[in-house]
Order: sequence, then C-alpha cells, then structure tokens
Amino acid sequence: MNSGSIEKLQSGSRVAVIGGGPSGSFSSYFLHQIAGRVGADIKVDIYEPRDFVCTGPKSCNMCGGIVSESLLMHLAAEGINLPAAVIQRRLDSYHLHMDVGSVRIKTPELEKRIAAVHRGSGPRGLADPLDGFDAHIMGLAKAQGANVIQERVTGVTMNGDRPRLTTASGESGPYDLLVVATGINTALLKLFEKQDTGYRRPKAVQASICEFRLGRWMMERHLGNAMHVFLLNIPRLEFAALIPKGEYVTLVLLGDDIDKELMLNFLDAPELKAVMPPDWKLPDDYCHCSPRMPVAAAVKPYGDRIVFVGDCGTSRLYKDGIGAAYRMAKAMSRTAFFHGVSEQAFHKHYRPACRGMIQDNRIGKFVFWVTGFIQKFKFLRRAVWRMASREQQRKGAIPRMSTVLWDTFTGSASYKSVLMRTLHPAYMGRLAADIATAVVQPKNDGTGGRNTMPSNVTGFMGKKYRDGEVIFHQGERGDCMYVVQEGEVELVQRQADKEFCLMTMKKRDIFGENVIFNSNPVRQATARAVGDIYVLTLEKDMLLTRLHEDPSLAFTLLQSMSQRIQNLESTVVRMSSASWSVPIGD
Repeated sequence: MNSGSIEKLQSGSRVAVIGGGPSGSFSSYFLHQIAGRVGADIKVDIYEPRDFVCTGPKSCNMCGGIVSESLLMHLAAEGINLPAAVIQRRLDSYHLHMDVGSVRIKTPELEKRIAAVHRGSGPRGLADPLDGFDAHIMGLAKAQGANVIQERVTGVTMNGDRPRLTTASGESGPYDLLVVATGINTALLKLFEKQDTGYRRPKAVQASICEFRLGRWMMERHLGNAMHVFLLNIPRLEFAALIPKGEYVTLVLLGDDIDKELMLNFLDAPELKAVMPPDWKLPDDYCHCSPRMPVAAAVKPYGDRIVFVGDCGTSRLYKDGIGAAYRMAKAMSRTAFFHGVSEQAFHKHYRPACRGMIQDNRIGKFVFWVTGFIQKFKFLRRAVWRMASREQQRKGAIPRMSTVLWDTFTGSASYKSVLMRTLHPAYMGRLAADIATAVVQPKNDGTGGRNTMPSNVTGFMGKKYRDGEVIFHQGERGDCMYVVQEGEVELVQRQADKEFCLMTMKKRDIFGENVIFNSNPVRQATARAVGDIYVLTLEKDMLLTRLHEDPSLAFTLLQSMSQRIQNLESTVVRMSSASWSVPIGD
C-alpha cells in the first residue's frame, strides 16, 4: 500500500485516543474543533481507565501541576478559561532560595498569571474531591463531542488497513487514526515498540513528587502566592520547588537517581526550613509518587494511521509539559485534517513541530547545565542573587536576570529565547560586574529576603479591577490586548463633551486588539470595569510569535473580531437612529 495515498480525516472518520490526560483531551478537543470549522462530522473515542473525580493515585497524572504563564495566555486566546474552582492557587511570583539569600521575582504586569492545579481531584486522604485540571480538559473534549470509554487498552492490532483496540469488553474499531497519549509511565508502550512501526519510547529520568497538607492558614502565612524554587548545592539534586495549592503544598524534586535519602537531605536544608512552618516535620503518611519524566523525544512517533502525542512522543525538557501537550495536539490535529493520516503526511507536517521542540530541548540541556554549574560555586550563586535582587528593588531597572530566571523556572519562553537573552552585552556585563563584587565582597549586601503576600487561594486569573476602574484610556498608545476572565468591561468613547457606550465585553471576550493589528497603536476607546472583574493581559510579542508558530490561532481571533465588527455596526446604526442623543455620562 502506498502510504502517501491514505486520506485525510473527513466526515464519518473514526479516531481512537488512548489516554485522557491533557495530551489526549487536547487532541480530542482540537480534532472536533477543526472538524466543526470544515463542516465534518467525526467520532472520537477516548480510552481512559482512570476516574478523574477520585482522590489519590487513582486519578492523579503524577505531575507538579503548574499551568505556565504562556499556556494560560494561549488558552485565553483560544477562548479557553480555567474555572476558579480548578485553580488551587493563583501565583504572582517566584521565590528563588539559595544559601546566599532569597529573592522574590514578580510576574510581568503584576498579574496572577500562573495557575497551580491538582491533576486529579486532590491528594490521598482528602475528604471532599476537588475540581481537577485533567477532568476539566476532558470535560471540554466531551463538550465538543468526544466519547469517553473508561476501560484500559490491553491490545493493539496494526496489521490490517486500520488499527483495532482490545479492552476487557472485547475488540473495537476499526479506526481511521489512532492517537497515543499515554505518557511514559505505562507498560502499554511496549506493545507499540513490538509493532513494525519503528517507534521507541523516550529516554526518561525519575522524579519525586510529594503532597503535604499544611492547612490554609499556614499556607498563606508561610508560602503565600509564590512558587518557591531552590538552587542548592546538594549532590544529585538539580532542581527543587514547592508549589502551594489550597491547603496542600506539592514538593517536586528533579535530579540524578532521586531517592528517600536525597529527599531527606533537601528537607533538612536551612533554606527549606526557613520557608516551611517552624514546627513542621515529615508526616508518616503522605501522597507520594516517583514518575519517570522524558528527557528526550521518542524515535519515530508516527506511522500510517498512528501518532504519538505528549510525553510518549515529544515534550519539553523538565518544564511546561502541559503546554507541550497543547502545542503537539494542535499540530497533530492540523496534520490529520489538512494533510492526511499517513506516515508521509505526519513526517512532512507533524515532524517539524517535534523537531522544533527537540532542538529547543538541546538548548535547554545546556541552560540546565549552566544552572547546575552555578549551583556548585558560592560566588556564582551570590552574583546571581545580587543581580536579581537589585533588579527587583530598583524601579525602572531592566530585569534581565529576573526574566531569564522567570522563564527558566516557569517554562513560559523557549530555551533558545532564554539563552539569547543571556548573551546580550548588557546582561553579560552586569553579571561579570556582580561576579567580581561577589568575589571581593563575600557577604550579602542587600535584602532580597522572603516576602510573601496576602493570598487568594483560589479565584480567577489575571488582574483584578474594581468597579469603575479604567483598564486603558482612549487616545493612549498600547501594545497588548486583554481577555475578560470574569465580570464585564464596558468600552466607551468620548465625542466632544459626551461619552457613549460602544459595547459591553463579557467573560471570554477579547478586547483592545486593534493596537496589535493596527499600524497606529492608539486606543480608540476607554475600557472600564463594570463591577469587580478579572482581566488577563496578552502581550503583543507573545501573541505574534504564537500566531507565527500556529496560524490556526488566527481563526479564533478573526471570529472574535468579526463578531466585534457586527456588534459595532449595530451600535452605530442604533446611535445614528437616535441621533446620538442619549449619552450615558458626561
């Protein structure tokens, strides 16, 4: 059979998705979304044995549970907003802890733009299940039309023209496309390695993830709205972080051969004890897992009518695995609908997305090597701390070190972008000066200490505006647009001495985009809060970069802008018929 002759997905096509985590649910969501745009009626079956509404390991996907800043903004541009109940804590900063001092690195725009979530419905022992991230994303896929089959796949047949799956209920299929989105912590991948497809699972390292219950008051007092990152000179430890979530804190350890001894060494570190409650001790019983995390890409993650998405295919190194699942799911869906489901089609149109992530991960390995090198020498740790502390304390200072650290820890930018910024002459010059100072003056000479803030445990992302507060003014220049996360925003325009309401923006609506796509970046109206609201900022550079990587995102924006034009036309007609005689204010 000529693989290049295999058709694209079309009306009547059947797709099987193995795995209902973010990779599988995003794949199902975007397959249905594209099908709706091209007028195709397809059937997608998601095979997921776990019940994401249970607490403990039965529903957990063994992940730190951070929704990165960039992913949050990409989802908002897609019209996907995380409900307040899913967000266990809204993070507005990172605290970097080293033996030479600590520094708080604030989020850009001073917004809460990082979400800490539980992948399942909460840790073991929790009385009332929480709303988990994976259950929410699967719910989005189901709302698009996906059918969830709560069974474990035990067999896959690829010998015929179309794949068939075996579960406890028997055999199902045939399917026009099989999407494998299982992660790498499953024995199922051995079945595919035995198939004649050339697939080999990614290389992986073992991590350690623990959930400790501190209680709401202790969480707010000691951890606040910040993720706490530790760069310590502990053998075999590359990275450690505390992620606050509701009444729990998640501990994530990455390194070489993570074991109980290494975890106890970290928990005994003075820097960790300074963050945790003074009388805290490791409990006898706590939720814990040791997942394997991919550090390389799979070999040949596609074939005729089969494609691997997420950790079992290609993912980001250490950071933003959920964001990688989102990107690869979109790339796979576009390929299947617009180019075909053959090995040739995936090689030509899906492989570039995989290769781009692989190349960036190679740079990421160098970035983490440099981070590990810094951890070994106290004077280098002091120089990094000194440079970041001074940037955070001085108004108007260009936060070169802070943004490098921010994007390295959050995964909000590519590793290539991080590396290029470290090569800027101003960055290198400032760091060289701080290294020299750190050698000559070995003692700390700044504050940079821990600085927790009053906490909103759950809630909506973005920045809060009070009733009547102005988001931007008519006539001012701008370089970003906004998404309403909760509440309403009125767009008003002043003509002479009178003010008229053009329209009211509601939840998920995008506004202010004219300055991004217009050669004259001047606001044509004033945006004002109606009641207390939450609004998320989408920067121009981020959006244009994402549009270049994923042109399909423009479709969503065009839909929003088209609807806006229709609404404005209706407003103009209404105002013209009324002769502009009914102002809403002076």
